[in-house]
Amino acid sequence: MNFWFLAAAAISFFTCALHIVLGGREAARPLLATTDLDHVAKYTNYYCWHLVTIVIASLGTAFVFASRPGAGIDLALFACTLSLAFALWSVSMIILNRLHPLKFGQWAFFLPIAILGVAGIAR
Repeated sequence: MNFWFLAAAAISFFTCALHIVLGGREAARPLLATTDLDHVAKYTNYYCWHLVTIVIASLGTAFVFASRPGAGIDLALFACTLSLAFALWSVSMIILNRLHPLKFGQWAFFLPIAILGVAGIAR
């Protein structure tokens, strides 16, 4: 059993829960309530919010499967790559758009997932 991958899975599922609860309240609900956006743009963004939910849950699931004895590391490599890409994209958006790193803190959730995944691969 790879406990690094299990830790990455736990943080992934925690991140997914936060995304659903806080993201629903802070992003999805206000998005749906706005009347300023075009109908297609509004529901495309809402669709993307759900895609992110699915992907974060899938990261956790991938790490759970990768944690099993005898499992290869392919799923973990894929999940690590996605987590790192999400963290780097968050940091890039902070830099490019001069956002506050704590108010746009997605990187703080994805970076630990990637680090734990890498630790599990290196073990």
